[in-house]
Amino acid sequence: MFSMPGLPKILVLIIIIVVIWQAFKIIGRVQKARIEEAQARAREAQAQARGQRQTARPQGAANRAAGARNTVSETLECRVCGAYVARGMGACGKPGCPFGA
Repeated sequence: MFSMPGLPKILVLIIIIVVIWQAFKIIGRVQKARIEEAQARAREAQAQARGQRQTARPQGAANRAAGARNTVSETLECRVCGAYVARGMGACGKPGCPFGA
């Protein structure tokens, strides 16, 4: 009923197995390369974000050293144009502004 497979059949089977094995290895390498590339982009974005934050810190320190204060101001709505103006900042720029005087 079953006979010993011939040499050509065994060679074809081995070739098919090797081809499938190599295909899986290539797919694995491609996936690994994509993951590493995404991680590198993420690290680069984080480094750029840190660089921007670091450049912002000295400017803030310079402003504090110059006497600038971080305060919250109350805003009032201009009856003429509807713009919100911080108290004490002056006119909104429209004629008849109640904050201009």
